[in-house]
Amino acid sequence: SFKEKFSGLKDELENETFTTTSNDGTVKITMSKLATVKDIVLAEGMDKEQIEDMLVMTLNKALEQVKTEAIDRAKKTAQENLPNIPGMPF
Repeated sequence: SFKEKFSGLKDELENETFTTTSNDGTVKITMSKLATVKDIVLAEGMDKEQIEDMLVMTLNKALEQVKTEAIDRAKKTAQENLPNIPGMPF
């Protein structure tokens, strides 16, 4: 059923992970494609302010990737499981 397909998609996204690295390479964040943070790695010798700035930037970068991936996968699941309805955006 359609509901089962989306439930399966949710499980898939929770089990798939990716790592985002800050532009300067000092912060690495691994999270699921449903935005559960799995791991954070910080470079040695960073001060508190630098850590805070890099965490915010890198988390936002990762969350943007989560949103894009989830929207794309949901559209694909809908296209595969819904009849062709004129005027629908997918």
